[in-house]
Amino acid sequence: MRGSVSRAALRRIGKELLRVDYVGTNRKICGCTLRTSYGLPCACELGRYTLVGILIPIDVVHVHWRKLTMEVELEVGEDDGSEVDMTCAMDELWRRFRSLDVIEKKALKSRVCELAYPTMTPLCPPPEKLKTKGGVKKKGKKPAEYDVYRDPSYHEYVDKASQSSQRQSQPSQTSKKLKLSKKQPQFILQFPNHIRSYIEDVVNVESDGNCGFRVIASLHGYGEDGWPMVRRELGLEIIDKDRSTLYDKLFSNRLSEVRESLMIESFGSQPPEKWLSLPDMGYLIANRYNVVLVCLGNLCMTFFPMTSSHSPNVSIYCIGFVNHNHWVQVNMK
Repeated sequence: MRGSVSRAALRRIGKELLRVDYVGTNRKICGCTLRTSYGLPCACELGRYTLVGILIPIDVVHVHWRKLTMEVELEVGEDDGSEVDMTCAMDELWRRFRSLDVIEKKALKSRVCELAYPTMTPLCPPPEKLKTKGGVKKKGKKPAEYDVYRDPSYHEYVDKASQSSQRQSQPSQTSKKLKLSKKQPQFILQFPNHIRSYIEDVVNVESDGNCGFRVIASLHGYGEDGWPMVRRELGLEIIDKDRSTLYDKLFSNRLSEVRESLMIESFGSQPPEKWLSLPDMGYLIANRYNVVLVCLGNLCMTFFPMTSSHSPNVSIYCIGFVNHNHWVQVNMK
């Protein structure tokens, strides 16, 4: 068994051979502890081999003691590791990564980083340290007639409410100026006369060739900086299998051109062919987000969802085209 069984097992078998002289082949005297506990031949088994005059068979030693390495050995006909080989998968991943635009590359990289660095997180700490201990400090001066601050009584609440209502009934000139300054008058004058009185305010966005997508992102709740997500979602909309027939009829042989206008190479300023253009993007926005898109400017246009029934509760996104090259968000009264 030397070379086929571990040395620890051989030492235990050697000690058990010393018991053969008084145990013989009697199982009651032997107790067979070595067999039941370690899977090795006990004294009575060894006595029978000695009596017959044969060597200890290798099969009577448990396979645990015959395994001289803990590495998994491949048996005949067993898989050679191709099932866990990632070479083809990684090559395909690289091929797909090179074919994507910069927005989809960033999204794919984020997903791969989650797998490669599971201990890291894309979450950022809050910009200001939050105070989590101590009582809530109320702003303002404490009432002079009290040594310690207390909650106002009911009649004090009533007096305060009546004073605030009187102040609201007489708006100051300062608040009027602030309200008017939000309206961006240089933009309002570019809209038709009969619409200007219904405009609450005009919200400007950064002018970098992505302004139209910035406006849609802001209206949809992504925030102005969510414009890459809008580009990506509109790109998914145009290749949706359930709506392929619809867009084939709408864009005809221009389908690839419209799709290319949504794909960008960098996050900087974009050339005119990458801008939000109508009516192409109007159909995609209304269908993707199930909204009514109203576009104001020299040429006013309205787009309704084409794949769902009209609902009175549908959201209305209103945007404006100004300066012949810029989109802004228009909030109506």
